[in-house]
Amino acid sequence: MTVRKFGGSSVNGSIQFKCLAKIIESFKEDKSIIVVSAMGKTTNKLVSFNENLSHNDLIFAEQDIKVIEENHLNLITELDLGKEAKSILSKHLSLLRTIKDSVAINLDITESQKDAVLAVGELLSSNLLALYFQKIGYKAVFLDSRYVVKSNSDFSNAEVDLPITFHNIKDSVQKLHTDNNIIIMGGFIASDSKNRTTTIGRGGSDYTAAIAANAIDAKLLEIWTDVDGIMTIDPKFSSDARRILHLSYDEAAELAYFGAKVLHPKTIGPAIKKNIPILVKNTFKPEIQGTLIANSENNPKMLKALSYWDNITVINVKSNRMLGAYGFLSKVFEIFKNYQTSVDLIATSEVSISLTIDNPKNLPHLLNELQEFSNVTVTSNQAIISAIGDGVKQTSGLASRYFGILDKINIQMVSIGASEVNISVVINSADLETSLKLLHNEFFKNVNEPDVFE
Repeated sequence: MTVRKFGGSSVNGSIQFKCLAKIIESFKEDKSIIVVSAMGKTTNKLVSFNENLSHNDLIFAEQDIKVIEENHLNLITELDLGKEAKSILSKHLSLLRTIKDSVAINLDITESQKDAVLAVGELLSSNLLALYFQKIGYKAVFLDSRYVVKSNSDFSNAEVDLPITFHNIKDSVQKLHTDNNIIIMGGFIASDSKNRTTTIGRGGSDYTAAIAANAIDAKLLEIWTDVDGIMTIDPKFSSDARRILHLSYDEAAELAYFGAKVLHPKTIGPAIKKNIPILVKNTFKPEIQGTLIANSENNPKMLKALSYWDNITVINVKSNRMLGAYGFLSKVFEIFKNYQTSVDLIATSEVSISLTIDNPKNLPHLLNELQEFSNVTVTSNQAIISAIGDGVKQTSGLASRYFGILDKINIQMVSIGASEVNISVVINSADLETSLKLLHNEFFKNVNEPDVFE
């Protein structure tokens, strides 16, 4: 079986639904799972709806509902999906308005209500796609992801209970595949032990698809998006960006974590545990080969791509009082744990630590506690550039070329050695574009590797 995930741009209207159906046509008799995101921009509107309710801006919240209603009504009309589709839309719009009316009375929106709102986009797209497939003769059925994907109650960023979820998906798929070939689920959504709707983070539809692939021992996980595959650099920085033909799991994981937006960072984990290859393809150019992510003993040891992470914050913690003392690192990281703040890069010495965070939400609290035993400085408007490829750490001369190209750029931090596939530097955000262009021109422009790059 194959699991196919289609992103928001792939289900953004009637043209896209028809394009998706054409892709599936030759596989319609095969047993498969399709995971879809919300229609393009729908989740942004739902986020706006939540924000407007948080500020008690009920008029603007109603305007958000009307945009969502209009977009989905257009889809239903153009695909001639009929009364059942309109009833499904009406049910979800009623939920939004019920929550809006509740906020009007209570003057507050709860975290569980926010997740119930955010789930509407995926529930609509998956329901409507199933109806469309049925209309054109495909044996398809809708599966509410919340019935099978179980999580904790950390709303907006819930942690999936993998053992229970694997069991639920496997059991439901076996039953539904008795009379249907295609099971259609919404990504990004789950439910907790009290059956309250939760979400697993923006972009989490990839993760949902990977979980489903693991649960059914899929032969392949396909990620369909609006780009030709994974590129050597974000094309907005270089017209010479090249499609990468093959990546290892480790390379893809590092790329996803350090900024490449084609894959959600959590996608690799469930796939690698069952050795399931991942194929990244373009919905609108299905003839293009895409990028294959899989284990390979013969994976070329070379630099494959540059990724970046902008708008990060560097925190420098120094304490001479901790010289020779045990527990300096544990004391620092305990504080970050208490405020649920993830650290991305780190460099240490005996009495000082430099680290980066991408979410400064709890920064004032962090600083208050760190300053009790350390001198702390904070530098904002920074960016991480990561050079990624199997064996980059062992490749003779690569690091000297890398730093030589950036000899006129002020480098705040360096991370090398912690990963076999990643060399990262922290620079000022103002230098990001220049640095990326210099590095890509140096390492990729004239490289002739037809087995690695398009």
